[in-house]
Amino acid sequence: MELSKRFRRPRWTDARLLIGAVLVVLAVIATYLLIEAATSTTRVWASASSLVPGQEVGSDDLVVAEVNLADVGDRYVSADSPLPPDSSVRSVVAPGELLAASVLVPLPELSGRTVAIDVAGSVPSGVDTGSLVDVWAVPESNGLDEVEAEPTQIVTSAPVADITRETGSFGVGDGARIEVFVPIDELAGLLTVLDGNSILSVVGAPGDSTGTRR
Repeated sequence: MELSKRFRRPRWTDARLLIGAVLVVLAVIATYLLIEAATSTTRVWASASSLVPGQEVGSDDLVVAEVNLADVGDRYVSADSPLPPDSSVRSVVAPGELLAASVLVPLPELSGRTVAIDVAGSVPSGVDTGSLVDVWAVPESNGLDEVEAEPTQIVTSAPVADITRETGSFGVGDGARIEVFVPIDELAGLLTVLDGNSILSVVGAPGDSTGTRR
């Protein structure tokens, strides 16, 4: 009789069984939460086309993207709320790129202005909306100068807001009108050149278009 008492079945009231059961339940809950977090998505805004500083950005310029909730946090702009009015971007946002909260800025707070430039000659084929360009100026020669004027760089890495190329009768580039966003510290120099008798040219700036200065 004493031997049978020593080997009796453990009861559910045994503390060790209760602790083990609790640990199993917690493990199941933790696994469920991890899977839920890994598969949950949220809606954020992405650009439908290139967005450039100085451009007023609205819902027509954006598309909704579903992204993993764990990768988002507060870094991107939620598509569940409309954009604030008069919104723009601090730097170029490439087509399809998620709209980062740090890039969005009220239009009046941008330190720069969009300026239209008439360019003599052709513009590189790779230059388009969202590209970065350097603007150069060469004073027009009146034929009396003994020393040919050297070109001067007026603007560095300006994002292109719009470009209209003109084509000659033989399909050869014959100038263009290009709109660029110019920082305040370079604006006076460009406007001075525009009011003078200089020939302006643009060249593609090195580096990624999303790397424009902030």
